[in-house]
Amino acid sequence: MEVLLGLLTIESMSGYDLGVTIRSSVGHFWNESYGQIYPNLKRLEAGGFVTSKTERQKGKPDRNIYSITKTGRERLAKWLAVPPQPEIPRNELLLKLFFGTQTPPTILIGYLEQMLKSETEVLNELTRMEAEDIANNQQYPDAPYWKIAARFGRFELQAHIQWAEETLAELNSIAQKQRSHAEPIKEINHAGN
Repeated sequence: MEVLLGLLTIESMSGYDLGVTIRSSVGHFWNESYGQIYPNLKRLEAGGFVTSKTERQKGKPDRNIYSITKTGRERLAKWLAVPPQPEIPRNELLLKLFFGTQTPPTILIGYLEQMLKSETEVLNELTRMEAEDIANNQQYPDAPYWKIAARFGRFELQAHIQWAEETLAELNSIAQKQRSHAEPIKEINHAGN
């Protein structure tokens, strides 16, 4: 819920706008689905942390625009003052690699190639966002903090990419060794024997 309060400090938004903003800003390290956003907005409104007003639209359904209240800003400030709790990451790819002897390396290579492709695409988008979106929105007092978060994401993705490239090389080496051990030894047929 705090992500919603934080985003509403930037400007008032509808639930839909909040979802779009999450995906285009903090979505690289924090995810909220519309199934979470709308119920949380209702809870925040019931608690007096946000208010809403209905905006009429021609040819479209009405939409609710949410704004943070003074109480909402206080709640956000209290949450920001509490140290973040460490999280135990869950990484299915690492788990599958850990048990890698149970499957052909070519399967794991495919997983790593897909990871490398998707992480590179995200890195390119994050780099673009940092260079364009954040740079073009310096009027917001939050902009230096957005850049800090984007830089963390960029460094993390660069580390993932470097790890994936090194791991791919190692998996290819393992696959090559397995292929060479699996090839039958050919008997040399000498003429005249």
